[in-house]
Amino acid sequence: MSHTLLTAILTRLGLLLLRAIAWLPSTAQIWFGTLLGKTAYLLSRKWRTTTTKNISSAFPKLSQEEQQALITKHFRSLGIGLIEMAVAWWGSDRRLKTCVTVEGLKHLDHALEQGNGVILLSAHFTTLEIGGRLLSLFRPLHAMYRKQDNPLFNQAMVDGRNSFLQSIVEKKDLRGMLRLLKDNQVIWYAMDQNSSDNSAAFTHFFGIPCSTTTATSKLAQRSGAVVIPFTTARIGPNNHYQLTIHPPFSPFPGEDAVEDTQRIMDHFEKEIRKIPEQYLWIHRRFKSQPEGYPPFY
Repeated sequence: MSHTLLTAILTRLGLLLLRAIAWLPSTAQIWFGTLLGKTAYLLSRKWRTTTTKNISSAFPKLSQEEQQALITKHFRSLGIGLIEMAVAWWGSDRRLKTCVTVEGLKHLDHALEQGNGVILLSAHFTTLEIGGRLLSLFRPLHAMYRKQDNPLFNQAMVDGRNSFLQSIVEKKDLRGMLRLLKDNQVIWYAMDQNSSDNSAAFTHFFGIPCSTTTATSKLAQRSGAVVIPFTTARIGPNNHYQLTIHPPFSPFPGEDAVEDTQRIMDHFEKEIRKIPEQYLWIHRRFKSQPEGYPPFY
């Protein structure tokens, strides 16, 4: 059996399983998510090594035992986040409306009154997917996305997101984003991962240099859109969610796109410190380093 065929079979089976789990009671979903997280920790040396390096560097004042406890909590959150992704794509609106609290919708509504659209910024929390689905219950959203390498998973993601979003736009489609903003729409965008595109610049995140796209500042400059940060936090034992739409960055953009981007990263760091286990620490966020710096990983 070829590697491609095996990957396709496993992907289909995994998606079928996730779709079934999406309709289970929340206690069962949490159990499956916890099991997935423990399995990922045991089987994925790459994720385990990356997470350990990231957390030990971002939280150097924690003892080794405290760092390990945070790593363990993160993998549990990661597994639950995978189940939440399935719920976001295939769960029912009626059920989701019972497990969410929203704060700050007034900031979004006031920004739309200005008529130039809104760029709604999220960091890559493990709650990212469920956060978008939950917010879509209250206001219409569009989203930027990155095409996935696995075509079956990519199609499932596109179909899943299109089921609750107004549209999705590839992150390289600048014209598409500008058209939406000109039409006074809300574009949901997560821009905190390692970037190698032409607009990337080095900012600091938890005191560590990292390559970050400055596209948000430039897009706001061209469109006049209001830029608003958005956080989803998983709280309590039964997966209740707190959606927080923060006040917009103001004034924004400023005269320097790198300074604008640093402001965004500083905000993300502040929010991550409140729920550190829920950030996506398996990502190689610090892969790109300034010239002359040693490799981070």
